[in-house]
Amino acid sequence: MSGLETFVLGYLVNSLWQVPLVCAAGYGSARLVRRLGPEAEHRVWVAALLIAAILPGLGAAGFGMAWLPHGFGAAGAAAGTAQVTVGAFTQSAGTALDLPPGLRHGATIVYLGLVLFLCGRLIWGLMQSERLRRGSRRVVLTAKRETAWRRGCRVFEVSGAEIASTAMVAGPLTLGFRRRMLLVPPGFMETAEASDAEAALAHELAHMRRRDFAKNVLYELVSLPVGYHPMMRWLKVQVRQSRELVCDAMAAEFVTTRENYARSLLRLASLMSNQAQAINVHAIGIFDANILEKRVMSLMTKRRETGGLLRAGFAAACVLVGLATCGSALALRLEVKELPPATATADSSHAGTDKDFVGVKVLYRKPVAYPAKAKADKDTVDGVCVIGATINADGTVSNLHVVRGLREDYDQSALDAVKDWRFSPALKDGKPVAVQTKIQIDFSIK
Repeated sequence: MSGLETFVLGYLVNSLWQVPLVCAAGYGSARLVRRLGPEAEHRVWVAALLIAAILPGLGAAGFGMAWLPHGFGAAGAAAGTAQVTVGAFTQSAGTALDLPPGLRHGATIVYLGLVLFLCGRLIWGLMQSERLRRGSRRVVLTAKRETAWRRGCRVFEVSGAEIASTAMVAGPLTLGFRRRMLLVPPGFMETAEASDAEAALAHELAHMRRRDFAKNVLYELVSLPVGYHPMMRWLKVQVRQSRELVCDAMAAEFVTTRENYARSLLRLASLMSNQAQAINVHAIGIFDANILEKRVMSLMTKRRETGGLLRAGFAAACVLVGLATCGSALALRLEVKELPPATATADSSHAGTDKDFVGVKVLYRKPVAYPAKAKADKDTVDGVCVIGATINADGTVSNLHVVRGLREDYDQSALDAVKDWRFSPALKDGKPVAVQTKIQIDFSIK
């Protein structure tokens, strides 16, 4: 398999089970810090989303593998030769990536096509957001509303923001990276009660203060490789819901009381219940998360102050949960237990041995050729290429991949040779079993 195909399939297979694992850890951590307030819970969900997107890539890239050290093996190889070292054996835990070539290629193409589709959908949403901005008209506020808007911008430390209206939105929306804009339906600022308009402005200014539009786009970009996974969609919902609770808490401090803000939310929800948004865009709205009851209950519930020591304890517990989750995922992804390798020179008929396996011998070893073009062009390098392989129960070799590369032409020369090797089957308790090993090729021109 090519390096890209190996990485893609590794990412895909690992993400299938690692994303639910991260979601479970995130759920437990979010419940743990809930008493600290919505901000702490939101941070947990954001961290879970980022870990769920990045963790499968770390495993596919080889993090957590027990690498063979550089320079291991006998010295003094002949000029332009490749000396072979076969590592110890570990029983094959499965053949998730040992698929027929057609299935491997097909899975890679389908996956990359899906990622491109999700990328295109993100770009389309951003284009629609820009279309909304360009198609809106600036709102002229009354003196009273203008005063409330300026006071909100000052309190939330938002500068350069504008208010505009368009018939293509059902309720207040925030968009824009540097030039932030609040979009409202036509007539919203004139017909809404003063307290309700103030609540809506405060909520959207909280989004602007937090730069939630830019963060939302960033989260979408990071999660594109695993956007196919249903649990990732659930994770995004948790991020969105907790974000609304954070902005509610910030906005409630701006208006008179939390109770009045909650009543304004209910009235605004009733006002916009019969309106439908015309298009789907990457904008942040006051009712993005369908959790109105939860938001009202959160506003009406009095929170107890938590001491600094207890907060530090909760934070430490969440960090430990995250580290344990990442460590477990990487350890389960890769076979990390490896005995010191036994060496075998190019003319030897024995591979490395392990006390749990007997009978493994090299029956046919195709010599590893030093790249002829590199020697002819005098573009040579000395170094080590490590190939991972599965020795099947019938002695054939499969699942070849570059564990540590030297250079593309050297890596390909090693792969071309090892794929034709044949072994006597590894025996465990008298029965042939598949085993995994690493084969180190030491290229030397000296």
